[in-house]
Parts: sequence; structure tokens; C-alpha cells
Amino acid sequence: MNDLQRRLSDRFSALRDSRQGAVFFVEHGLDAVDLDELRAGVRRRVQTHPFESGWWDTNDLPLLVAATEVGYRYRGSGTDFWPLLEEELGVEVSPLGRTRIKELFVRAAARFRGARPPTTAWAEAFHLIAWPIAHALLPLEFHRPLAATLANLRVSVADADEATLYRAIRIAASLPTARFATLLEDVGVVVSLTRSLLRHERVEFSAEIVARLSRDLEADDLARRGVAVARSIQRAARAKAGGAFQLPAVTRTKGELQLRLANEVLLLEARFPVLDGETAERLRRSLRRRRFAPQLWGATARVPSDQLLSGLPFSLKLTAVPDKDTPLFTDLEAAEFDAQDLAVLHGFELELAPPHLFALSTDGEVARQVLGNTITGHRKYWALLGEDDDAPRGARAVGEAGPLQCFELDPASADGARALAQLGYDVRLGVSVRFAGTPSLGRGGDVPTFVAGDNRVLVPQRLTGDAALVVDLNGQRAEARATQIVRVTVEPGEHRARVSSETDTREYAFRGVGAPPPPNAPIRVELRSEERTVQALLGGRLSFVVDSAAPIDGLPLTVDLESTGRVFSATGPLGPVPQPVSAEHPVMTALLSEDVRDHVSGAESATLRARVGHIASAAWELERVVRPCWWESGGAPKLLSEGGPLRFGVVSADDPVRAPVEGAAGSGTYLLAPIGLDQLDFTAAAPFTTLCVAPRRAQLRDLAIAGASKPRLERRRRGTRAGVGLEDLTEAYLRWTLAETRSVIGEIHRGQVTARIEEWMTEVCCGPEWTQAEGTIPRRSAWGILEQVCQELALGRDEYVVLTDEQDAQMRRLAVAEIRRSLPALWVRVGPPSELDDSDYEELDRACAKAYEELSKQHRARGQEDIADDLEGADPGESPDRWDNAFSRVRERIELRALAAMLFPSSSAARLMALDVGVMSADDVADELFKWAKAARKSFAGDAPPRDVLKASYALWVAPEVALSLDWRAALDTLVAERAVARATRYLALRAREARWGSA
Repeated sequence: MNDLQRRLSDRFSALRDSRQGAVFFVEHGLDAVDLDELRAGVRRRVQTHPFESGWWDTNDLPLLVAATEVGYRYRGSGTDFWPLLEEELGVEVSPLGRTRIKELFVRAAARFRGARPPTTAWAEAFHLIAWPIAHALLPLEFHRPLAATLANLRVSVADADEATLYRAIRIAASLPTARFATLLEDVGVVVSLTRSLLRHERVEFSAEIVARLSRDLEADDLARRGVAVARSIQRAARAKAGGAFQLPAVTRTKGELQLRLANEVLLLEARFPVLDGETAERLRRSLRRRRFAPQLWGATARVPSDQLLSGLPFSLKLTAVPDKDTPLFTDLEAAEFDAQDLAVLHGFELELAPPHLFALSTDGEVARQVLGNTITGHRKYWALLGEDDDAPRGARAVGEAGPLQCFELDPASADGARALAQLGYDVRLGVSVRFAGTPSLGRGGDVPTFVAGDNRVLVPQRLTGDAALVVDLNGQRAEARATQIVRVTVEPGEHRARVSSETDTREYAFRGVGAPPPPNAPIRVELRSEERTVQALLGGRLSFVVDSAAPIDGLPLTVDLESTGRVFSATGPLGPVPQPVSAEHPVMTALLSEDVRDHVSGAESATLRARVGHIASAAWELERVVRPCWWESGGAPKLLSEGGPLRFGVVSADDPVRAPVEGAAGSGTYLLAPIGLDQLDFTAAAPFTTLCVAPRRAQLRDLAIAGASKPRLERRRRGTRAGVGLEDLTEAYLRWTLAETRSVIGEIHRGQVTARIEEWMTEVCCGPEWTQAEGTIPRRSAWGILEQVCQELALGRDEYVVLTDEQDAQMRRLAVAEIRRSLPALWVRVGPPSELDDSDYEELDRACAKAYEELSKQHRARGQEDIADDLEGADPGESPDRWDNAFSRVRERIELRALAAMLFPSSSAARLMALDVGVMSADDVADELFKWAKAARKSFAGDAPPRDVLKASYALWVAPEVALSLDWRAALDTLVAERAVARATRYLALRAREARWGSA
């Protein structure tokens, strides 16, 4: 004991002299063997030296360390600390001995500047044990609440000062217990613990105690998860400027498992509750932008993000049983999520640790997971066991779900009851009731909420003879027999309905609230364009997107256009959501016919309405842009302004880059553009107030622009002599792309001229090799490209059935349509690596067989029986390798890999390829480009371009009308000087256009 006293005295003296803060006796630095020897020594000494003796005045430290270790492990209200210490020391501690131990703590704290309990109500009520618990620094009981507090922090630990960090910790610790509130009173301790656990900073604690706390936090599942959440959020928040950032409160999004038997196949399904509308929408955009489709625990096929957030059950295709401590999302860090999204995603929980028990529904097809260990004996159950577990005796095998096996257990049978008992379930045959309506009252899980004033009906179950159930609610009792019911009126507040029989009692909790807010619409229609004008509609620059909480296909889309008392309408299939609808979509193409354009082009306003079946609708008021100058085309065109007519010139489609020149227009298609406008009076956008005039009638060959000769291109702002530079091309591009038109012919021809100028701009910015590679890109959706690839590989064909070219095209179209219907998430799962299994390849072959059957029906309806018989007998089938080869070709084309390979720095290509720009606004893309530029700044000739320049560069390609409101001329310097920026913005612009083409 003397040696231990001396060692501990030296240890605590060294700690006191090396720091300014308090010393904690849990920082003794002893290992497990030394601690056992210390306890044994104290146990021996208390037998001969009572606590009240003066011997402990000079040998107090071993006793205080032993008491502190009990305080570290202690979990209780304050009344059972001393029994634990008595068991530790093997002696009864009298009230006088308890006071004596406190006195020894006070004296030792004075010698070594030890910790003192904060002045709180709990510390004053339990003033004796407050000393060993205070010296335990962070007892085990505080690990979980501290971890939850750290995960709910709303400031950056790296940037916040002590006062700011402490204030944030107090806010994050919602409703602390009395004992935990005592710990929170010590500013220095709480702040130092936070910094040491989240930043691994050197603080005024010994390295041994910090390591011990870290180990114990890791050993507790909930505490480890809370600290992991906090560390991930802090890492993601370091890039933000300043100490404050917005994070949602940490919530648990706990998923549920269920089993489903469909077509004799057992499916393991999961479901997560629906998040609140704003959080769900923000998270859905973030997941889609990063194409995040996780493998749960790293052991399932990838799950599309829409399914995670839909609130609907989705299938889990397990490849292995995950370990108990495996996180649900194993690849969050690589996805580079914002701190706000990490906080929500880390709250997702789903437990898969066999054995699991599922209560079977009455139809025998769906079984829902049982929570808790007490079950009723009045229904059957499915037990989900590991592949190495022994089958329960006498149990019927239901099927297999990957590496798991499922058996049916009936508590009514002796074998079933024995198996359930071995699995740890308590079978009871007591109270059995049913609550009519949804949600139903239950004893486990979330407490259901009802509208105040609603009537709930309780129906007794399995009662015989004169047996009855007694229902007690808010002091009122009601009795019900087998043929009776009990009506319960919901009142505001928390309630518990107590249902009793002669042998058992159960309580059902529920809550009464006011009327709930209206639910989120299942289908949403949102405008994507920033310009809401008639010109944007006719120019093809207006688009909207149809989205849903879950992937849905086959909905009808109707678009109405109302102008000057007339209504034009077009209807067609929408396709799978989310679905962007632009001018290239078949419904919009049918709506904006030549007659409609002629009528709307002169209107001052119009109303555009979009309806998705009878589920959702939206309407937008479109106005004609009131510009400083405008065109009047009744008869000879005139350019007018408030000050009167203005000068304008002609630009021929055969020489589209030339500046406008006054003179006769001539024949063919040409552009009318202002000349000599003062930008101080007419704004910088006025020179691009143009009008495209085309013949009323034209043959197909007249729409070609082969006569437009390519000028000599120069990689500079302005061209010299006969050459043209980037600014010359951009001005011509804006004149043509923003021009008003009065006919379909003019719109087609204007688009061709714009495409030619854009090709020249691309060559100047990105290089001729880029332009050549870009010319090979197919302007089709992934499903359209799959049709083309199936033709190239003769995929899905029965070689014994001879098809004409027309029949072959019809068969491929029908097959791809069936694949799109049966495997809507195909492109998320094809890899690399591919996650398709044998059932998926069978579905692909089945789709081709259905295509032959449908084609056979069409020919039989025409009376062509022989051809129909040949088609009906077709038996197409392909190997998985051939399907994988086809999918690889499709992915290569839709991801523009030929262009992605030319991006530099080459290490940045994967980041840009992962973005889903089809659902991103110009501002979203600008944010991602700015992050990319900062990461790739070493590859630039100068500094990384600012965000406004990157946004203007991108807008030039995809939204010229938006670029006019930005400093697009400043962006030209960057596009000329930095080829990496030009290629990156051009690549993302092509991906955005691909999303529009994919809607057709």
C-alpha cells in the first residue's frame, strides 16, 4: 500500500504541475493488473483499519481510486452507490464511514488540485457520492448522452472558441438527466472532452484516460454511432467558412423488415418512414445528384435512393449476412455529402441480426417483424434464421432469402411453442383485441396519433362463454364480451388504454392532436426554367419536371396552352418519373404545331397548364418580354422602341457569323438584328433582340445549311482580318439562339444555324479533337440507345425466326418497353460492377419473349396467321455476358466516356461523371464546378476561376437567356485561356441536354 500511495502521489502531483485545470483521480494510469492489486490491497486494509482511523490520512489515494472506479462504472439514481462499493471492498460502509470517504476526497483534492462537484441540485442532494463520480470524469452512464449531444452539435469544433462551443453543447444536450446536467455545468471539462473526442487535440487530460474513454465509447454500440456521426459531420463542415452552420436535429429513422411470399419466392423487404417534406426533398435531390444507390451494410444489391425515401417496402437482395456492428451505409464518406445531409443519413437504422421473428398476416403472404420478446399465441410466425442455424424441430420450411432460411412456427403446437421459447420469446394467450381503422393501436413501436374527436373501436377477440374484457381509459371503465365492442373517443393529450382479462393486462398508448397538415402530393410538377415568357416557350427554352416520392411509370401527361381565348391541348404517355419535359418531349412537340406558334407568337400573354392524370397539376402564366425594343411583324418587320423605330440589319443563314448589315433581305432564311444600339439606353441584352424570318413553305432540302461556310477560327477574344474569335462567335450564337420566330420552318432552320455556330465555338474552346468526338454522340435516351445496341448485337433475337427490317425494329421497341416497365432501376444496377442476378437475366429474356408474343398478336389481328404462328413460336434467349456487353455499351454512350476521357486533370473526370445534372439548376451546377475548380486548381494556368465565371460559362451552353443576366463576356477570357474549364462546362452541358433528349 505504501508503494501504491507513493506511485499515485507522484502521478497526481505530476498531472497537477503540468496543467492549469483540475486533476481527476480516474487518471491514475494503472492497468487492469495494477487495479486488481489495488482493490485487493484496499480490501485487506479495511479489515484492520476502519475508515474512521487515522491510518487512511496517509494512505488515502488507493481507497479514493477504488471509490472513483466504482463511480466510473456506476449507473443508478444515487441510492445504490454504497452497496456497490461495499461489494467491491468486502466490508459494510457505515454512515460515518461514508462521510469519512468524502473528507478524504476533499483533502486530496486540496493537495492535488482535484476536481470538485459543480453546485447543482443533484450534487447537493447526493453530496457524498458526488465526489467519486466527479473524479470519474466521464462515467459509463454519461457515454450515450454525451455521444448524442456531440452528434447534435450545430457549430464547427475546429472554428468555434470556448464560449461559442460550450453554448452550442448546452443547446445540443436536449433534456439532460439531473446527473448529466451536473457534468454539463463544468465548462472546461465539457469543452475539453468535446475537442479531445472529435478533434483528437491535446487537452488537459492524460493520454491514458483519453484512450480509455475512446475504447469504452467504441464498445457501446449507441455511443460509438453517436461519436461517428459527430466526427463525420465535423469533417464535412470544415470546408465551410465561419463557426456556425445549419444542421437538422439528430433523429432516428428506424427501418422495419418484413417477409413476403410472392409466386412461391420468399422476399425479404425493408421500409423506412417518410421524412418531413422539406428534408426529404433536399435529400432526394442530393442523392440523385450524386447517383447514390447504397449497398446496405455492403451486403445487398444497390437500392435506388427513391426507394429509400419513398416510405414503401423494397426488396433486399442479400449476398451475405452483415456483422452486428456494420454501419447501414458503408460508403457515405466517399460520396462527399454536405454536413446537413450526413446528419440525416447517419440517423437511418435497420437491424439485420438473425434470428428475427415475423408475425404472419391472415392471407399468409406477408409477415411483419415482431418487436420485443412477448408474443401472442393466437397467430402463426415466420422465423428467419442464419444459414448455419439448425432447423426447428417439426417446423415447415417457407423458403430462403439469400443466405437466410425461413421456417413457420405455430405456438399452438408443442414443437412450435418449444422453438419459440428457445428463440427467447414469451408466448401468452391472454388479452387479444383488435382496434378497427388505421393506424392501429399497438404496445410496441411508435405511439399512434389520432385527430381529437375521432372515434376508435375496440373489438374483443377469442373470447368464449361469459368471459369479458375490461377497458379502463382516463378513469372510465367499460366491459365487453365476445359479441360486443367498445367505442373510445379521442381527446387531446397522451392516453393509455388499459385492457384486462382474468389472467392478463395490456396497455395501449395513443396521442390526440389537432387536425394534421395536408399530406405531400404524391406527384409534383415543377417548372425548371428561370425565364417564364412566351418567347422562352416558343424558343424551346422552357421546361418542367414531373417527380414523385417513388418511381412510377405509365402516367398520362396533358399539356394545355391558353391564349387570347383559345385553348390548345396535347396528351401522351409520360414515362418513368422523375421525367423532365422540354420542347423535345413528344407531348410538347405535338402541342407547339405551326398553327399554334402562329397564334401564340403575337399574344401578349399565355397560360401553360400541365396535368398528370387526375393526380397532379400546375399552371404558369407566361408573358411576352417587355424589352427596350421589340419587333412588329404585321407586314414588313419593324424594330420599335419607346422613342420610335430603330435601325436593324440582315444576317444571312449562309454567313451566320457576320455582323448585321442594312440592306435587302433577299430569299431563304435570315436574321434581323439591331444595329448601333447604345447599351446605356437599351441594356446589354438589347443587341440580341432578334427576329428569324423563314419562307412559309419549304422542301426538306431547303432546310439544310450546307451553304454556310466555316470561317477561319482563332483561339482569341476577337478575330483578326478574315478570322473570327470566341467573342465574335458568341455574339452570333446569342443572336441566333435567342431569336424570335414566326413559323416551324424558321424554328427548325434557326436551330440548325445555332448548332453550327455552337460547333465552331466548341472547337475554339475545347479543341478540334473534342469537337470530332462530340459529333459521334447519339442524341437519344438510355432506353433508345439500348434499342440501337440491341440492333447492333442482334440481341434478343430467335435466329430461327426470320424478321423483316420493320418487324425487327418493332420487336426491339416492344422488348425495350417491357424491360423499362419490369426493371425501372436497371441503369442503377448494371454497374460496374454489375449487380444483376439470375432472376434479372431471366426477366430480360422474358421481355424479349413478350415482345414476340405482342408482335404475333398484331399480325394475327391483321389476318396474317402464318407470320403470327412463326412469331408466337419464337424462343429468344441470351447469355448474361451478352446482356452485360450491351449494357456496357449503353453506359459508355450515355456517360459520354469518350469525352470524359479528354477531361483534365484526368483524376477529376469521375467526380463530374457522377453528377446527375438533369435534376440540377444552373446554381447547383455552379456550386459543383466551384468545388471541382478548387480541387483541380493546380492544373490551371492561373488562379481557380470564381463561381460567377463558372456559372456564366455553363449558362452559355445550356441557358443563354440566363447568361445575358450574367457577365458572360468576362467568362470568355476563362474559356479561351483555360481549356480544362471549357471542357468541364461543355461536358456537363451536354449531359444536361442528354437529360432533355431522354424525355422524348
